[in-house]
Amino acid sequence: MNMSISSSASNHSKWYVVLTKPKQEKRAEEHLQAQGAEVFLPRIALEKMHKGKRVEKVEVLFPGYLFVNVQGCESIIGSIRSTRGVRQLLRFAMEPLQVNTWLIEDLRNRCYQQLENQLGDNQKARQNLYKTGQKVEVTSGPFKDYQAIFKQFDGEQRAIILLNLLSQQQELLVELEHLHASL
Repeated sequence: MNMSISSSASNHSKWYVVLTKPKQEKRAEEHLQAQGAEVFLPRIALEKMHKGKRVEKVEVLFPGYLFVNVQGCESIIGSIRSTRGVRQLLRFAMEPLQVNTWLIEDLRNRCYQQLENQLGDNQKARQNLYKTGQKVEVTSGPFKDYQAIFKQFDGEQRAIILLNLLSQQQELLVELEHLHASL
């Protein structure tokens, strides 16, 4: 994976690599999000054999690692190490390694496309794609191309999103097929 240290954050993002405790990537993701950070845990769909049957499974792409954007909540850098599921920030020459935003965007896009292609319209797959607090884009209807925040699932086919309208955050119920993970 080609990562480079960036002296200035592009697109006003400050992405860092977080080393997690073994098999605790999801736990670290949840606890970092609860602290206000944007977290990206790349996932891919794999076909595996389980009890003699082929099953599709969503797994972490980089076991032991995830990415965190601390832009706007830089104060949590000091508390990342004590976050549940986290070992430490990946460092280079005593400084946390900052990852270029374009790499995060490219990884997000590739992981999302791979999951969509591999798993299609499977609801369980969608539940692995969308997490509370994740940025999403509405792909059709009157709010097409609007950016929103994923709040929660509402049944098997719908979700509640938070959309900023008229300077206030509004809850909207939308069909899952009309959402796309935002970059």
